[in-house]
Amino acid sequence: MIRDTTPLESQLKDFITDGTSEDVVALYESLPRLAREGEFGVFDENVVVLDTETTGFSLNHDELTQIAAARVERGEIVEWFTTFVNPGKPIPEEVAHLTNIHDSDVAHAPSPSEALAQLAAFVGDAIVVAHNAEFDRNFTTKHPAGYPLLENTWVDSLDLSRIALPRMKSHRLIDLVKAFGQVRSTHRADEDVAATCALLRILLAAVDVMPPQLLREIAAMATPEQWPTVVVFQYFAQIHTPEGEKPLPFSLRSLRRERVARLDLRPLSDASEVPQPLVFPTSDTVSQAFAPDGAVGSMYPDYEQREEQVAMAEAVRSAFARSQNLMVEAGTGVGKSMAYLLPSVITARDNKINIGVATKTNALLDQLMYHELPALEQALGSSFTYAALKGFSHYPCLHKIERAVVEGPRMRAIGKDEKHQAPALAGLLSFINQTAYDDMDNLKIDFRLLPRWAITTTSHDCLRRKCPFFGTSCFVHGARRRAEASNIVVTNHSLLFCDLAADGGLLPPIRYWIVDEAHGAEQEARRAFSLELSEENILSLARRVSSEESRRNVFVRAERSVVVTGSESSTTLFYGLTAKARNAGAKFADSARTFCASLPNLLYFEGNRRSKGYENIDLWLNDEVRASSVFQGVASAAREMAADAEKLVTACQELVGYLDDIEGVAVVQREIAAIAMELKEILQAVEIICVQCPEQYVYAANLNRKNDKSQNKLEALLLNVGQELDWSWFANTNSVVFASATLTVDGKFTSFAQAMGLNTSEHSQADELLLASSYDFDNQMTIYVVSDMPEPNDPAYLPVLQQLLIGAHRAQQGSMLTLFTNRREMEKCFEEVQPALKEDDLRLVCQKWGVSVKGLRDDFIADEHLSLFALKSFWEGFDAPGATLKGVVIPKLPFAKPTDPLSCERAARDDAAWRRYVLPAAVLETKQAAGRLIRKANDRGILILADKRLVTKGYGKTFLRSMPSQNIRFCSAAEIIADIERANR
Repeated sequence: MIRDTTPLESQLKDFITDGTSEDVVALYESLPRLAREGEFGVFDENVVVLDTETTGFSLNHDELTQIAAARVERGEIVEWFTTFVNPGKPIPEEVAHLTNIHDSDVAHAPSPSEALAQLAAFVGDAIVVAHNAEFDRNFTTKHPAGYPLLENTWVDSLDLSRIALPRMKSHRLIDLVKAFGQVRSTHRADEDVAATCALLRILLAAVDVMPPQLLREIAAMATPEQWPTVVVFQYFAQIHTPEGEKPLPFSLRSLRRERVARLDLRPLSDASEVPQPLVFPTSDTVSQAFAPDGAVGSMYPDYEQREEQVAMAEAVRSAFARSQNLMVEAGTGVGKSMAYLLPSVITARDNKINIGVATKTNALLDQLMYHELPALEQALGSSFTYAALKGFSHYPCLHKIERAVVEGPRMRAIGKDEKHQAPALAGLLSFINQTAYDDMDNLKIDFRLLPRWAITTTSHDCLRRKCPFFGTSCFVHGARRRAEASNIVVTNHSLLFCDLAADGGLLPPIRYWIVDEAHGAEQEARRAFSLELSEENILSLARRVSSEESRRNVFVRAERSVVVTGSESSTTLFYGLTAKARNAGAKFADSARTFCASLPNLLYFEGNRRSKGYENIDLWLNDEVRASSVFQGVASAAREMAADAEKLVTACQELVGYLDDIEGVAVVQREIAAIAMELKEILQAVEIICVQCPEQYVYAANLNRKNDKSQNKLEALLLNVGQELDWSWFANTNSVVFASATLTVDGKFTSFAQAMGLNTSEHSQADELLLASSYDFDNQMTIYVVSDMPEPNDPAYLPVLQQLLIGAHRAQQGSMLTLFTNRREMEKCFEEVQPALKEDDLRLVCQKWGVSVKGLRDDFIADEHLSLFALKSFWEGFDAPGATLKGVVIPKLPFAKPTDPLSCERAARDDAAWRRYVLPAAVLETKQAAGRLIRKANDRGILILADKRLVTKGYGKTFLRSMPSQNIRFCSAAEIIADIERANR
């Protein structure tokens, strides 16, 4: 057993979610002391901590391999029970690798029944504690010998940690004990028991210091039969309730007031309305900041001034000062984040205005918010403010949550099981108690029990001023006010472009923008400005407006809950309006179902043989298709749905108007208004897609071959995003800076500028700056182009690729990332390559359906020899520095599918479309993939490009000239493998 000796304060913060307030961090840091000093009554004696290891996760097909249990008194282990268990079947390789329990260990061990009988005798009538207790309880009670354990009270330390410590980044046992400097677990049952014993009193201390009113609320959420862990909260709620006193009822509002009451959220000035001229830092100020003794230089112990970084910072400063737009490509190692932050911060601070930074990934957003900006604030020695802002669905809706608290948690069906919502709701309330305005993206509760839609809202559904939490108490509007009061507002591309599409209201009026990871901006902007008729959304709305249940249908709920006072005629009018709305809702539902049922008819036009086996089909709705009788049938059904939608909108508006004069109906009124807004979006989409069909859109159908899935939709995709941005954005901003490591193709910004509408008007004029990487890519990265590969459409291609992958992985001894464009080809390669590598004890995993992308990323980074076959989610934004990643393989160039509707439309309108759009996009995507390899100045690695078109096609030179390294070797597959072997001797 290993105990971490690192000082608690220095290590615990690394395990707490970024942005956690100082008082909550201090509380967490005090827990080990409180655990040592505390008295925890019934949990100080007759407690057995238990853990099991098994051959897998299936209760029906897997079996125990080890059981460990320890009797604990006041946190000290006084007695042990441990045994291996013979599962009667081989232990899978992955399980053996994780637990270090092998077939030889269990060969002569007792059977599950024998081991469980011994365990039941050891446990007796003790309280049983386990981390993820349901798993251990299920496996220890699946045999009759373990039935006595069903009578014990089982406390789940995982539930306790999620509820009492909601601001931890992870609630895995191995991470919690590491965070608090306790005995580390090693995925063996005995080690995990020791770790849980060490952690238990810390968790009890954390529950002990929770607000008494919150403890009492959680304690009343369920019975021990429904949720056994509630006994812990019931115990502490009782001891914190003074005898004879009537405690105050739980109030979510008072909980929020205590957390956010002292925050200063006064808005800053709109840069366009500042009365005096804006002041900007000088070139000397910026240059000095990047000197070794300057602000930025002082932030890093081994700082070396980089000319490229200074040049970029000066370009950003100059663009702001001249109200000019700017495109910057800065290679890996330039330090572009600090290059744009320094001039942005000084400008925003000195003028008391907002400057926006939009990122594509949450990883970079968090890096800026919780690492770069705090470090820069400390280095500058003068305070400035900064805040993150995301869309509505990222934040808890206190109004919905208050309603869930009042109604009380209940049992919910999860698969074949029934589980109680109490632990999820309790964890959410505790998070709210410990959080000001942070989003809940890192909240670790079981969202199957408490779906995100049930605890978040949308822009449509938000009650705004009619909500009792509106203002600083509300997470969404409080976060927006905090952003308005902040010099630097960090957001994501999605919210930025949704704000533009909605004509503002989601973001503060920001006149200076930095768009980082800008290579993804066009796609996100197109998504925001496009329209769709989604079967899933339409049917969901249809069900809500036609149901006879009041909890689903707001019209029924209005009839039953709204109290109408006044004359008989007023009452008659109200019920007449609700009846009209209900009838209109039923008619809309009928026509909506008819429209949705017509969508699969469009599969008639799917003539691509290659896609016959695929479940999802993207179909280009060109003029010929839209003129066909099949599409006209769909369009006719859409127009009938729109006509019924129009009548329902009228009925909704009449009801909303009537309810204006009635007290206490804000929730119902807003819900009806939200339905009208959803219907108007459907009306707009029908008008564009099925009636007017204006030329600025590309029309597409996304169809699913399976009739049991409501995933079909029609889309109108904006063809020229740049044209839209010119008047909606550039005309209303002073300066927009676009930055990325991949903006140019063959050294030119032409395709990016065209995509974003730059240099097309006086508002969109943009400077260019191309900065090479600060790293020595030619020496650090060797690019191999396989010269003897068959063409990708050749039947021999896949077998040859499989042999190349086997040879390259063996030569490199793992640490390889292979990036596929096609799931089928990836899985076929995995079937051949993985068994071959297993013979050499090399581990290879694959991004199969349902596998967690985050889990794969974490596993890859944790195991230096692991190799991974992956798809598009790993082509960018994946960081695995050092020996973790020594080679990247790209089997096929990432060209858009020939059937892609946007590409088809462009090709129909422009003979040079492939070279103007498809080729640049594929080059940029390949550059992004190559960028996964060298992340630090001392990284080394190889990039294998296995697409022969790089040799046989003229455009191959465009790809290769755009690569970060020009150390390019054209070799046969055998020569490449031999070269790798020589380098690794």
